[in-house]
Amino acid sequence: MNASPKPAPSLLQIAIAFVTIGLTSIGGAAGPFRHVLVVQRRWISEGELAELYGLGQALPGAVTVNVTVLLGPRFGGALGSLVALAGMIVPTMAIAIALSGIATTLAAANARFAAGMIAVTAALAGIFVSNGLRVLAQLWSDAPDVKLAWRCTRIAIGALGVVLVIGLHVIVPLAMIVLVVLSMLVEWRLRTSS
Repeated sequence: MNASPKPAPSLLQIAIAFVTIGLTSIGGAAGPFRHVLVVQRRWISEGELAELYGLGQALPGAVTVNVTVLLGPRFGGALGSLVALAGMIVPTMAIAIALSGIATTLAAANARFAAGMIAVTAALAGIFVSNGLRVLAQLWSDAPDVKLAWRCTRIAIGALGVVLVIGLHVIVPLAMIVLVVLSMLVEWRLRTSS
């Protein structure tokens, strides 16, 4: 069932909608996206949301951020994209920073709480390592037709990221720029050589 056409929402309405989505997206934003944009506000139809999710999955980066940026111009042009993205990210980031500050203060004051934080940090590190290994395995197995040297180069770029951030203490945005440039050069060279 298609949503009935409505006038374009204001920037304030866009901000409120995406703040709502961001603050209710525990474990994924597909449900809140559908509820807020399709059911509550009727700004888009089910089919349009499915199409946008398909496009968002094809683009690099987080799917929900991609969908947010794709929806913004439809509602309010380039400024609509910025407002939607800020509404989606800024409130949850502020809450995460505040909770991190509280946890750090509690850990400094209570040894048991500090031990709990160490355990949580270890668990998160394990999740990151397992996800990294899964991505490496996927890089290796998804391209059996690519020469061994090129597959090793891709994996070496991933390892370089770990060395830059953990070993050399390079800030993550700078490390990401280096890794993206290297990855683009390797992929460009791979495509021109074949």
